[in-house]
Amino acid sequence: MSSALKLFFVLVAQCIYPSQPRTKRDKDRNLSLGLNMKEHGQKVPVLGYWKGDQFVLCDGGSRLDGAQQVGMTELLAVDLGKEPSAKELLLVQANIDQHRQNLSALDRARLWSRMCQEFGCTAKKLAEMLHVSEAVISRALALLQLPDDIQQQIHDGTLDERRGYLLTQESDPVRQRELAVEATALSRDELAKRVRKPKQVDTPQARMKRIVCPLPSGISITVSGADLSLDDFIEALSEAQKEARKAREQSLDAKTFAAVARDKAKQGGGR
Repeated sequence: MSSALKLFFVLVAQCIYPSQPRTKRDKDRNLSLGLNMKEHGQKVPVLGYWKGDQFVLCDGGSRLDGAQQVGMTELLAVDLGKEPSAKELLLVQANIDQHRQNLSALDRARLWSRMCQEFGCTAKKLAEMLHVSEAVISRALALLQLPDDIQQQIHDGTLDERRGYLLTQESDPVRQRELAVEATALSRDELAKRVRKPKQVDTPQARMKRIVCPLPSGISITVSGADLSLDDFIEALSEAQKEARKAREQSLDAKTFAAVARDKAKQGGGR
């Protein structure tokens, strides 16, 4: 990208925005923005480049829409000097969103998904590029695995993204939809319990005193207790993961975490 950026006025009629990352247009908000710019002046320029006689925006779609609605003829703009590559454009849009947080949760997830594809990178690498935690990226991308109708609820704001992420922990789409209906009337903690709690089945589960789960990585997970079922094993792993994350936030090492966990178990009693 060129370092010699140019600030100038561009005709609104010359502006286009084919790469708009925002899929939901807020006409009323943009009208209010246009009226504000018309009365008080445009404080933030649009960002783009020339392609023939058209100025192609990389940022500023709401300002363009607002200007069009109120009949403004010019916009203050920054000329990048050349057309950015697909990678550069995605990175610009992602960084702008990180600064302003204007995209919806689904639009942000789709943008990050396109970046992973375009850059050929993992969620961890993308997190490093954007200077956010890997968990933030992973939770956002997980939303794209939900059924389209639930994604639309998140996009429309009828289901918040945190509850939406909890639904991704349920693998059955039918059950996901059932929980989505209940979600608005439940707290996030209550919804989390519903997600973790399996639907009742008539088939009795085999029980063991010790469940050992070797992983491909070479790590082996062991859960011990009285009459453990697979559901007990899953619930124990979930509880252990929650406690481990708390320990990490407190900057505890593995040895200290294990000691703290033993003390808590003694105080609270075991199985």
